[in-house]
Amino acid sequence: MKKIIGILLAVFIVGCEGDGSMSFNDSGNFSMGGSTARFTISGEYLYTLDFNKLTTFHLQSDKEVVLVNEQEVWRNDMETIFPSNGYLFIGSTTGVLIYSLRNPARPEKISEFNHVVSCDPVVVQGNFAYSTLRGGNRCGQNFNQLDIIDVSNIYDPRLVTSYTLTSPKGLAINNSCLYVCDDGIKVLDVSDHNNIRVIKHLPGIPANDVIFFNNQLLVTADDGFYQYNVTDCGTLTPLGHFDYY
Repeated sequence: MKKIIGILLAVFIVGCEGDGSMSFNDSGNFSMGGSTARFTISGEYLYTLDFNKLTTFHLQSDKEVVLVNEQEVWRNDMETIFPSNGYLFIGSTTGVLIYSLRNPARPEKISEFNHVVSCDPVVVQGNFAYSTLRGGNRCGQNFNQLDIIDVSNIYDPRLVTSYTLTSPKGLAINNSCLYVCDDGIKVLDVSDHNNIRVIKHLPGIPANDVIFFNNQLLVTADDGFYQYNVTDCGTLTPLGHFDYY
């Protein structure tokens, strides 16, 4: 019940473009944060973005949250934050910043991957980061694409390939299936980074962000919250739609 309530509350949390989102941290525990969120939980710590500031809170108990650190990032274009494998991946309009959580109370920047000016949600799985770039709006130039970044050397991230999209927003990864909010919801097979294929497209949904969890796809959109059951990569069965009022 607590997880269900948390998910419903997370739908209304403001992310990059006013999008609500939710995710689960490295240990599998529920936390609010997704590809377009400005905050996330990793272990006992909550991390938030505010313009060019990264703030760390210690979650000492269910009732007490303690501010432990504030640091300038020296960029005023930070948008999203995503935890993976002991690191924070911060998406900005000019690139992806990588922070080590070796000392979780004081994240330390160790590298970055730069790109053209564009909105930049990011998710990570294993040795690869997946980032969507969207142009034609406040974020800058008119580039709409998926970037796949090799982060196996966390100190030297490198672009593997780019794939052209329409106007992408949030995204989620599960094994070789990448779910992208792009002119609805697109399911991409990314098993071969040099041969990315669209294997499913659900048009007509004004989707902003998407989370894959427990064989379900949770989608926040302009007109509400969508839920799908996923039996395999390209098979999505609608479970419900909750309208915003």
